[in-house]
Amino acid sequence: MTPHAHLTIRAALVAAACALTAAAAQAADFKWVQDAKSCEPPQYPRDSLAKGEQGTTGLRILVGTDGKAIDSEIEQSSTSRKLDRAAQNALMACSFKPMPADGKPVQQWVKTEFVWKLN
Repeated sequence: MTPHAHLTIRAALVAAACALTAAAAQAADFKWVQDAKSCEPPQYPRDSLAKGEQGTTGLRILVGTDGKAIDSEIEQSSTSRKLDRAAQNALMACSFKPMPADGKPVQQWVKTEFVWKLN
């Protein structure tokens, strides 16, 4: 390989690294927030209600560039599968708003939680 070829490859690698860094910086400034108007609270499962089950379900939701949930994962269980599943199903139906409002939407994981508490 000629010295000129090494410089061309190196320049291409530097340019690619700069582009990735710029994209990461732009994504770091952007985030999705849950649109409370679009979310219906999960229904307390009857069995869980009868058993007096309570807890907090922590979720990670993958939000697409259109503000809709694509996928989700339970990060923290309430210790009740039924409560976790109800929270996951309800929160997957939510929409998300970009912040800042004029930011360029990117697909991104969002952390959220639902607290199950009996009065």
